[in-house]
Amino acid sequence: MYVYIAYRNLRDNFAQNNACGGVPVNNDYRFTLANDTDRFLLTQGGANYAVSKGAGNKFIEDVLSKCTGEHRGFFPLTPSLNGKETAAVVEIERAVDMNGRTMKQHVYMDMDDEVLLQMLEDLKAGSGAPLDERALINYCYPNAVLPEGDLDLTYIYHGIYCKPENKAVSVIQTFFPDKRISRLWVNKEGMSVCIREENNDVTYSVPADILPEIKEKVRQLCQEPSEAYVEHGNYEGYVRFDKDKKRIFTDPDKTLALLKEIASKSELRTTEAVDMRNKYPVNNLPNGFTGFGMGFLGMMNSAPAAPAPQKPSSDGPKCGFCGADVTGMKFCSECGREVGKA
Repeated sequence: MYVYIAYRNLRDNFAQNNACGGVPVNNDYRFTLANDTDRFLLTQGGANYAVSKGAGNKFIEDVLSKCTGEHRGFFPLTPSLNGKETAAVVEIERAVDMNGRTMKQHVYMDMDDEVLLQMLEDLKAGSGAPLDERALINYCYPNAVLPEGDLDLTYIYHGIYCKPENKAVSVIQTFFPDKRISRLWVNKEGMSVCIREENNDVTYSVPADILPEIKEKVRQLCQEPSEAYVEHGNYEGYVRFDKDKKRIFTDPDKTLALLKEIASKSELRTTEAVDMRNKYPVNNLPNGFTGFGMGFLGMMNSAPAAPAPQKPSSDGPKCGFCGADVTGMKFCSECGREVGKA
């Protein structure tokens, strides 16, 4: 199921979408499913609210009853529409028959933005207090339930959790930090387990005859699941299973112990040194070099840092498009427009 319902400031959205290739951040209302689960999430101005399944389905039904029609294609990326700078965005997924086959199709609906705004405000009022970071992560990433009978195991993971920066990759490129990952994976070719030992990845071929034993150990491991929330820099563990890649978070220490036990019963295949050159973040880049490719950033990482730019004067020249201070700039740091252009 897919649903995205939002009240959008078109001018802000357009500016953010054109800011050095950045991904737009909608500071208005949006209602959607949390991480492709059956849990609804309402977001407004950086605050997140849990919406019950019953209330969420009722809200979708009410919204669709007030839509005035459909349009083809994605919602237009423009600073205004029909003389207004705000708009309603209603996108849903429905099943359609395509030559005897049931296919999923995205449908884009027309709706009055002021009507939707009032509906979203009413939904927020009935959704309780906003979720803090811990509650939000646990809400969006609920633990699955192991099936009865056979278990279609696909992956066991242990590694350091690195909280992603709230920035678009196309704006600020970084190398991946060293997460010191150990894992087991199952595919058509069989099973393999990789154990991180200091700066080496040691990989083993896992014999097929111990798979039932591994599955039983996994069931024991998942009897006391962990929460999805992990502090930045701490280890996390989880198990994936079934074709839908359902996940259960597990105790990191017990997860690593299980991986090492599996490795002890497997055949050593390779020992490879981890390339540590690509295992650190890019910091202190000279001003003006964000947004270039990964290779170029790697070369620039060893360059001396440029002096910190002076904060522009608050009464200096302003961007003609978004109004940001552009003192001493050729391009606006907020929307990317050339200074002096409307």
